[in-house]
Amino acid sequence: MRIFRPLYILLLIAILIPVTGALWVWQYIGNLTEPILLPLNEEYKNLSAVPEQHLGIRFTDISFIGWDGTPVTAVIAEKDDEDSSRQRSVLSGLNNRQTDKLKHIDYALVCVDWDHGIRSALPLAEYLTAAGIRCILWEPRGKDSARSFCTHGLKECEDVPLLIDELVKRCGKERPIIIAVGQGYGAGMLLQAAAKDDRLRGIVSIDALASLRESISRTMPESILSQVKLALMDVYINRSVGFECFDVVPVDSATNLHRDTPALIISLQQDNPIRTINDALTIYRQLPSDTKEVWALPTEDDAPGATTRIQHCTVGQGENERTYDIELHLKPDENSVYTAIIYWLHDIFLTSIDKPHVSTPNRPILTPDTQL
Repeated sequence: MRIFRPLYILLLIAILIPVTGALWVWQYIGNLTEPILLPLNEEYKNLSAVPEQHLGIRFTDISFIGWDGTPVTAVIAEKDDEDSSRQRSVLSGLNNRQTDKLKHIDYALVCVDWDHGIRSALPLAEYLTAAGIRCILWEPRGKDSARSFCTHGLKECEDVPLLIDELVKRCGKERPIIIAVGQGYGAGMLLQAAAKDDRLRGIVSIDALASLRESISRTMPESILSQVKLALMDVYINRSVGFECFDVVPVDSATNLHRDTPALIISLQQDNPIRTINDALTIYRQLPSDTKEVWALPTEDDAPGATTRIQHCTVGQGENERTYDIELHLKPDENSVYTAIIYWLHDIFLTSIDKPHVSTPNRPILTPDTQL
């Protein structure tokens, strides 16, 4: 028996090495995937979902039952008597201009982050409430609230129709005027929601990613190994949550918006690999909306004072690759963007939805017998 003992040891080593290696690889992939499944906002760590008070904003608590039966925390945010610095910047930018039609907007649904959804949406709500727009902020139920993993809008968007149901009850209107305003995660999530519920009468999308898979891919160097990592990350995500990166494609949701849904696409983080200028252009191009614009901030290559830029947008790969020229509207800085959003809501959005509803015509089915 002693003769065979070394063979047993070698056999054990032969088994342990690949098993240990597989466990190490799986843990490594888990560490790579964690920021995708848990995009936590460290700025608000250990803080409550709803602040007791916030300068310039008055809160009214509301709640509704989410798609999975969980109660969801939400607030109505309205302008308070004392202005915050953000509110003052908007008011000074308006320069006493008449924005009386904004009172016809019943609600603006505002979403920014998956984690600490109400707190992270407050800066954006400050800009909107400055113009008298009533904002709705809610918890997408991020980590330590009610949901363990983020699905980047795939599941979270199912809460939006239920939130709208609650708002319809409150305002007593059969079809209130509701605009969706999202940034980052919130922009992608609201694009997915707007494609499913046409009670969202328009959308302002700031720094939305076009495809989760493409965004993750851009953060990795091009190599065969990176493709293997991506494949293993999809397996890890699927086993953890039950979806894959391929499933989260806000640009496809943009394609399904109705042509009567005005859309404003904005790119502020043009150099961020997660959300590039090409993401904004791709989403803009896919929108069937009759009323749509795409904005960005100027770069070093733009002439001083330039208000537009012709930007190339590349779609597809290989033989299917196509390049399109799209006109970008340039805004001088980030603060001016938010004031310009107010103008867009007043001059473009409200004017557009007052027009008669236009249905998308059905394309005729052409056959060899079709008479031309």
